[in-house]
Amino acid sequence: MPRPEESSMSRFQRLAVLAAALGLTLTVGGEVRAAAPAEASAAFQQGMTAYKSGDMTSAVKDWTKAADQGHVGAAWLLGNLYDKGKVVPQSDAQAFKYYKIAAEGGQPEAATRLGLIYREGNPDIELDKNYKEAVRWFEVGALAPRADAQFYLGQMHRNGWGVPIEKSEGLRWYFLSAKKRFPPAFLELARIHFDGDGVDVNREDAWGFLMLAQRYGDDAIKQKAEEMYDKYEPRMKAGEKSKGSRFAEAWVESSTDGPGN
Repeated sequence: MPRPEESSMSRFQRLAVLAAALGLTLTVGGEVRAAAPAEASAAFQQGMTAYKSGDMTSAVKDWTKAADQGHVGAAWLLGNLYDKGKVVPQSDAQAFKYYKIAAEGGQPEAATRLGLIYREGNPDIELDKNYKEAVRWFEVGALAPRADAQFYLGQMHRNGWGVPIEKSEGLRWYFLSAKKRFPPAFLELARIHFDGDGVDVNREDAWGFLMLAQRYGDDAIKQKAEEMYDKYEPRMKAGEKSKGSRFAEAWVESSTDGPGN
């Protein structure tokens, strides 16, 4: 008999294949944690059968039935579909509804997206900003552990959004995110160490974090890193860049890509 984690992984793999075909993403942390009612599971499987036959109308109908009964995988898929306007008309309200079902079922990526929605608010669905709810859901994602949720949780602590300002706690989450090579965390750590924002100024580490942002970031991150190079390079002293380079290489060797990156 397969171990429980093996059975769980096989379910994850099936859902991941479907997600990839729809142009979505799924992380290992996205497995269903709470068992859905048998009727919901059956509806989800019917939806998969309809999807494989090319009948997306029936697939969405079946997934909706499953999600409305608490099937986390179906809710996660629908949240993404409505969020991106794939197969169904784009709807922030429906995306929020299904992300919430998935998040309440323990899906870390849905929890992270829900946290972002609460942090920003959405007047189109009459949802006010709610930093406390944002923190709650970022914590779910951060403990999964997702790199993006860890970064967002760090922002909440350092800015005092929904929690008391606690820069050291925010810094801890930034480091955890950066250990998974999340590029925005590298940028923020560089700024913090250049400016001495709650830490001693450390230009060597700061330079290394900028190099890491350049290495792992997309075009937007790389552009921001270039702007920071221009701003902070005049502060660098002899030998500090080479030490920063060694710091960056050591970080690469000790870190790894993680979910949410």
